[in-house]
Amino acid sequence: MNTADAPDAAPAYRPDIEGLRALAVIAVLLFHLGFAPASGGFVGVDVFFVISGFLIGGIVVREVEAGTFRLGDYLARRLRRIVPVMLVVLVVVSLLAAILLLPVELTEYAWSLGSSALFVSNMHFWINRGAYAQSEHEVLLHMWTLGVEGQFYLLLPLVVLGLMKLGRGGLWLGLVALSVGSAILSLQLHPAISFYLLPVRLWEFLAGMLVAITPLPMLKARWVREGLALLGLALILYAVTSFNAETPFPGWRAAFPSFGAAAIIAAGANGASLVGRLLVLPPVRFVGRISYSLYLWHWPVIVLLLLGLPAGAMDLSLGLVATGVSFALAVLSWRYVEEPFRRRSVPLRPLLMASGAATAGLLAAACAMVLTAGLPQRFSERGRAIAAAMDYPLDEVFRSGTCFIHHRSQQFDAEACLERGTGRSEVLLIGDSHAAHLGPGLRKNFPGSAISQVTAAGCRPAMTYPPSRYAFCTSLMQWALGEHRAENPPSLVVLAARWEEGDLAALGALLAKLRDDGQAVLVVGPAAEWAQFVPRLLTLAHERGQQPALPDALLSESRRTLDRQMAQLVQENGAAYVSLLAIQCDPACDYFGPSGAPLVVDDSHFTREASELLTQNFTHPVLARTVP
Repeated sequence: MNTADAPDAAPAYRPDIEGLRALAVIAVLLFHLGFAPASGGFVGVDVFFVISGFLIGGIVVREVEAGTFRLGDYLARRLRRIVPVMLVVLVVVSLLAAILLLPVELTEYAWSLGSSALFVSNMHFWINRGAYAQSEHEVLLHMWTLGVEGQFYLLLPLVVLGLMKLGRGGLWLGLVALSVGSAILSLQLHPAISFYLLPVRLWEFLAGMLVAITPLPMLKARWVREGLALLGLALILYAVTSFNAETPFPGWRAAFPSFGAAAIIAAGANGASLVGRLLVLPPVRFVGRISYSLYLWHWPVIVLLLLGLPAGAMDLSLGLVATGVSFALAVLSWRYVEEPFRRRSVPLRPLLMASGAATAGLLAAACAMVLTAGLPQRFSERGRAIAAAMDYPLDEVFRSGTCFIHHRSQQFDAEACLERGTGRSEVLLIGDSHAAHLGPGLRKNFPGSAISQVTAAGCRPAMTYPPSRYAFCTSLMQWALGEHRAENPPSLVVLAARWEEGDLAALGALLAKLRDDGQAVLVVGPAAEWAQFVPRLLTLAHERGQQPALPDALLSESRRTLDRQMAQLVQENGAAYVSLLAIQCDPACDYFGPSGAPLVVDDSHFTREASELLTQNFTHPVLARTVP
């Protein structure tokens, strides 16, 4: 993400935009630190996109109109501004990653490193993110924004040069048409595409460009300018404080930060305002000046601290450490890398050669990490065996794509997943991935029962749902609990999920309805959950001689409270209850199965061995261990 531009590249230096960058990067930083009031701080990225469109798009338009645009000069400016500090960050972070990451993690890191060095990391993460057993601790995840920005910079001259043949009016209409088309795409396509790819993010850049080329004489009036700037700030702050990681995004909600940034920029282009005066305060401007470096450093610092210690989350003390380290590195890289290269202290030819060599070196390092499967010799033989569980094929356990749906392109396969007319007691397993991972064990341990499975990502069993990122969830659950159950009454319904406290009301309503229908129900309580992936914790514990103290320290205690609440709720509604947490961790957690392999793949999902081992302890009159 290009969060700053050389003042001498623009005809009029805008200190308020420097302050706007500070607002954007602080929002992103607070979000990544887990600061609850900034739960939507990720929208700072959208603010940066609008700023880039205004600054870089405006520069290109003015140069083309003046007849001074030279593609080579344009690309050289972008290279000087973006590449040197990015390469420094990638080199330093890669050295730390080679020390701290497990083999599987380092292999995945290598792919993100190579794509980041080539400005296509947004495509990498679009293709590869979204699978189960996937950590949120991706060291270079934030680099997707540089991929989007880099691709915009390459596309921009083509768009401007093409549309300028139609004159200023043709340019304006063309940009509006592209913006509208991009915005419509963002509403129609899968959220992952809308999030990561340039065509559906293009409208945000173009919003900034349209501000740069559109005369707005009404903003000469002080009261209009003040109102617009305050509205813009309010829109950004609303998104920062009201959105969260569960909010469907980008979609129409991206209009809040994007239009907010455009409003502040437009107001500032026509005179002073209260918001503008706040943004040009010296401390604010300084943060804006180092915002590009701060953005590049902060996420790897946070992730590597969490993984290296390891720690479950950013508490106050660790957050202060991460912030201090990030700011220190940002100031150093701004002072000794950004400024010298931006000021053209280094001639272009040596810069090109050095950048090419560094990029080639990073690509070679990435290839070495992949070809060696993550430099496994760094760990003992037993450590490598434990760590390998992070690459466990969970999709096979879930029966993904047939009985477990986690993408709207998938279709539930009733023929493969529903057992009917078998002559055995019929059991209907319903829920999300935490229900799906029980399937192998139920089928293995209770062959006298016919186990049907209706499961989908994020679908806690309920008849009504709030807006969800999984569009297929509501219809599938309502069909399974309603129409299908009415037409094919099961002997027992098993409800399982990654329960949360907010699910209790909906679960209580469902249990009351099933009780009134005379339906036998078995509710499986929450599984044990850890703050990091269990194979990672077990590997580090083995290598450091801290087993089982280390994984025990990151076990979530909140699940025990929820387990007690659920047991009481289920009892009140006349259903049966299984405390999965007690089976796993009473009196101590079982981390390894008889095979010696970890029982948990990520932070809570079971291997097939774990499913078979743990469901042995389930009891219910309908669950038959022998075939009649």
